[in-house]
Amino acid sequence: MNAGPLISLVTGEVAFHDGLRIRADDPISAVIGSIPKPSRLDFLPLSLPRWGQHRLGSHPSAYGDFEVEAISGPAGRVHLVLLAHAHAFYEKATPDDAERRAFHEGVIAAELGGQREFSWGEVFRRLERDRSKDWLIVSYAQGPHVARPPFAELLKLWSHEPEPERSG
Repeated sequence: MNAGPLISLVTGEVAFHDGLRIRADDPISAVIGSIPKPSRLDFLPLSLPRWGQHRLGSHPSAYGDFEVEAISGPAGRVHLVLLAHAHAFYEKATPDDAERRAFHEGVIAAELGGQREFSWGEVFRRLERDRSKDWLIVSYAQGPHVARPPFAELLKLWSHEPEPERSG
């Protein structure tokens, strides 16, 4: 039984008490293989060729149960982990799933000290409007983990940079 953090501050690994573990760039087959007693697992192809959404079921953590989904890319590796805290007290009529959103913010504060960007990726929340459901999302960075300034800053720097002189 895993008693560690839900989301590792150092690696971004998402781990549950029943043994489900998801790490950056894991093959989705290894993630599915780590589910101790898989019930019904659903796969939904996405609009991009060879990208898919894997519904991995409900898994226990120190914060209670979470619905877990993963998005895999063309190489069959995990790029995103989607978590939605599951509890009977969430009411479907609550605007923008505010109770679950507040709970997810609390998880980010407790697990990651409120930090959202890391060398391994980032953590954020998104509301799925169709189902009025808030998701806590762990997004793994691909390629070398090099910090980069925000796009707006790059545009500002570029616009102030003099054009190179042309020779000849």
